[in-house]
Amino acid sequence: MVPLGSDVFERGSSVDAAHAAFAQYQWLVKPDEAQRNAIESALGWLSEHSKASGPLLGAATAFHAWVEAGHARAPMRAALIRHWRRTDILHFPLPLVGARAFIADAPWEPSEWIPCFLNCLYDEMTAVENRTRALERSWRHARMQSGAQRSTSRADKVIDILAAYPLISATRLSDELGLSLKAAYIYLERFLSDGLIVEVTHRTARRLFALKELEPLREIVRPPKRPLPGRKRGRPRKSESLETTPPEEDVDIRPLEPVPTFAPINYEELERAIENAERIIRRYRAD
Repeated sequence: MVPLGSDVFERGSSVDAAHAAFAQYQWLVKPDEAQRNAIESALGWLSEHSKASGPLLGAATAFHAWVEAGHARAPMRAALIRHWRRTDILHFPLPLVGARAFIADAPWEPSEWIPCFLNCLYDEMTAVENRTRALERSWRHARMQSGAQRSTSRADKVIDILAAYPLISATRLSDELGLSLKAAYIYLERFLSDGLIVEVTHRTARRLFALKELEPLREIVRPPKRPLPGRKRGRPRKSESLETTPPEEDVDIRPLEPVPTFAPINYEELERAIENAERIIRRYRAD
């Protein structure tokens, strides 16, 4: 397989995409001073429109007016999360931003766009709820199926870390649990062969693993198909296929301090937010 980035055009596209993703992440997580000022300005718009229409319908109205005035979307997206936390719609900074309301064929008239935006928020909240439930289900299943272990085994802790970090490498796992890198790979390869986890990176180096329920990530990160340089048409020989050899299992695992257990996930806040959004959408449609 041709290494990602070997082509100048491809490398430029990848760098641009990574830069755009990081910029959006920075707006939401760690904005700089200029970004914080823009977010505060967007919060002012949200507060003003929410006085009469409430935190959800008012947010939709404010977002439309903000974009109509020529402002960028990123400050308002970051402001939405802060605004909904202040108004008790969200108790955690979930990235609910209604992104699908800005696709090319989305309507822009306020009477059509505002319901579209609220419906997109509902779809995002439903997706978060479904993914969280699936992750918890996969975590419990993997815990039960990890098998009987010796007293020094860290198998349960590996499953817990995979639930806490939905995508993880062997290096990160070894750092979190105090294992050698070789021992971390042994656990991951064993759980992979047992069908409890999946590998999502399609490569032999810098591999990332996730619990079974996150298998759709494999398609998201699947690289484009590219011909091997110098190879003729037809199926490749077996010797050309890339395979990884699992590390030997005769390793010593260093002792580890107790790892805190994970409390059951409480969905009440998310369910209340969804119910509130549905109630506002029904009221808006009735009007």
